[in-house]
Amino acid sequence: LFYKKLVSDLRSVGFEINPYDPCMANKKSYGKQMTVVWHVDDLKVSHVDPKRVTRFCDWIQSKYGSCSVNRGKVHEYLGIDLDFRTPGVVRMS
Repeated sequence: LFYKKLVSDLRSVGFEINPYDPCMANKKSYGKQMTVVWHVDDLKVSHVDPKRVTRFCDWIQSKYGSCSVNRGKVHEYLGIDLDFRTPGVVRMS
């Protein structure tokens, strides 16, 4: 049920679900790509402009009630550390 609602909500604001990965959606936001990936109810959102991520989080909060934002070059997602400090490289541990 959550998956169907999330996909419907994402599509309603212009996201397209990736045909090869049903838990990934993309859209152009202010001329740049915004990507949302998720596993169950854990979402990871990326966009070059942090304001777009903030607006997305505000929208998610209006639909689902909560959202936490982690900014910077190192993130923990689904128990995996994602390190983006080296340009063009993602280190996972």
